[in-house]
Amino acid sequence: MSYVKKWYLIKIKPRQEKIAIANLENQSYQVYCPFALINNRNQFLFPGYLFINLDNESQDWSPIRSTKGVLSFVRFGLNFAKIPDKVIDLITHNEKNTANKITNINYFKKGDKVQITDGVFKSCVAIFQSVKSDERVLILLNLLGQEQTIKINKKSLVGL
Repeated sequence: MSYVKKWYLIKIKPRQEKIAIANLENQSYQVYCPFALINNRNQFLFPGYLFINLDNESQDWSPIRSTKGVLSFVRFGLNFAKIPDKVIDLITHNEKNTANKITNINYFKKGDKVQITDGVFKSCVAIFQSVKSDERVLILLNLLGQEQTIKINKKSLVGL
């Protein structure tokens, strides 16, 4: 009899992703925690969470909750948060691409040309000005012949 495994989401204790991964793998669980190399350090793309591949027919889930580093399963009401295989495939496929985009934002210097990747200004070219916060940056955009300073989500930019 073959069982179908599904991906579930687990909440990890703060900054204990590596501990949780090691302990779950030592118990023969399959886990996935996407990361990117940013500024020569591995950074988790979903800090505080990891994905675990389980089947609910033949595997014993009870040790997971008491595993060092694990806080709990993520739930929606009484149901465990299931992550469709297509979502895991998409994350896996885009993991390196995401790492490149995140890394590129750290290299923007004042005066660099950037392209906007989404929103009403999608595909427009602008001039990078400065970082305003963890999420926002200032750019100069030529609108109707005049340069306008605009705040934009830094994830919406790529370098040219």
